[in-house]
Amino acid sequence: MEQVDKILEAAKEPRRTQYAVLAFTGMRSGEMQHLLRVDVDLYGNSIHIISRDGAETKTRESRKVPIHPRLRALVEALPKTKSQWCFATGPSNRYPNGDHWVNPKRLNEDFLKILRRLGIPTGRKKGGFTIHSLRHFFKTFCINAGIPKPVVDTWQGHHGDQSVSARYYKLADDDSQKFMFQVPFGTGKPAADAGKS
Repeated sequence: MEQVDKILEAAKEPRRTQYAVLAFTGMRSGEMQHLLRVDVDLYGNSIHIISRDGAETKTRESRKVPIHPRLRALVEALPKTKSQWCFATGPSNRYPNGDHWVNPKRLNEDFLKILRRLGIPTGRKKGGFTIHSLRHFFKTFCINAGIPKPVVDTWQGHHGDQSVSARYYKLADDDSQKFMFQVPFGTGKPAADAGKS
């Protein structure tokens, strides 16, 4: 958690919110790439990860993840744009309207630059981290915090466990929200500021 806090503190917007979404939902960067504004349901406090034609999830199944209080403030502050994408690139020669989806390769390149600046090991070949490590962080941190593995697997869209109990397990929305509120991701504010409103 300490490393994630440092990474988010070092990142500038819009990367800070993009990295926070990956770290606090456990979604894949390719899933975030295809996230539409309508997929972020602030009223229902969930992010819907939808498998669509041409933008399928790895498992080709849709799911939803509750929005942790720490992430909600960032998502609520997303700038209003005309783009359908939740996270669009800025204007460029190729996409002058700045309405194209985020490039996961560039997302990872920028992530690695931040890690190097912070002295955190980078690259899988060297035993370091990549953007996908935020997904690993989410799973490990949630399970270590006492969230049942079937709940975390449901949030991440994992279906590797073929046991009878796994096949019959269904996560109700209310329970899903309660479990997410139990994950101690913190507020993102320094300890000295945590009591201030």
